[in-house]
Amino acid sequence: MSNRHSYTPPPYGQHFLHDKNILSLIARSAELVTGDPVLEIGAGTGRLTEMVLAEGANVTSVEVDSGLHPQLEEKFGGNPLLRLVKGDVLRLPWEDLLPAEGRAVVIGNLPYAISTQIIFRVLENREKVRRAVFLVQWEVAVRMAAGPGGKDFGILSVACQLFGRPEIVRKVPPSVFLPPPRVDSALVRWDVQEQPVYPIPGREFTMKVVKAAFGQRRKKLVNSLAAGFPETGKERLAQLLGEMGLSASVRAEQLTVEQFAILACRLYDTETRGHGDTGKIK
Repeated sequence: MSNRHSYTPPPYGQHFLHDKNILSLIARSAELVTGDPVLEIGAGTGRLTEMVLAEGANVTSVEVDSGLHPQLEEKFGGNPLLRLVKGDVLRLPWEDLLPAEGRAVVIGNLPYAISTQIIFRVLENREKVRRAVFLVQWEVAVRMAAGPGGKDFGILSVACQLFGRPEIVRKVPPSVFLPPPRVDSALVRWDVQEQPVYPIPGREFTMKVVKAAFGQRRKKLVNSLAAGFPETGKERLAQLLGEMGLSASVRAEQLTVEQFAILACRLYDTETRGHGDTGKIK
């Protein structure tokens, strides 16, 4: 029996994008000009790489699947605008992938299993990233762009919106991928700011506050914060919320991103006064 039409699934569970319209939309959403530095996460079969190179961008493309490298090198070998890097983007040092000067655009059809980790890696390197254009699982896109008051608003929403404006460009069906995933995807454009949208006492401390707030979603915010900041005490935390005009029964998802920034500032002031620390937190 002939196995001419047999299909071998990709070894890393990839879902390769083959729709020219979506590929073109990704390239257009990046708004590239000649000479722009681009970090592509997952070269795959090189279809998006080809479109981005056509814009005149200087592309660093990371591909973990060693089985794809021979065809990528054959397709793009000798192109001075492309640097093909073999490896796992989460294990490679991003300072070696991003430009020494200027800020890059990060693009890619992100693997579902590591999309959130990549988003946080962008935040860690925001001084070198000005925009991210990603294909992600629909639920991740919704969480990135969600406003307060609903179940989708959480840690990822606050983290992304503190440093930019994520927006869903369009929903993407499974049929445009090979093999097709079992869920919908979305194209997200996220203009990343180096400095926070609102004043904060530092990203790490602010995210500690946000993670504590959403750590026990079913509980009132004051109780969730008390678990994360036991030394501050529930009474003082309730007082801080009251000073912000928030009720004792408020829950984390009811706060705006700006209110989280204000809360982080006030809690940081309380923490540092209590410990006699006047230094800055990263």
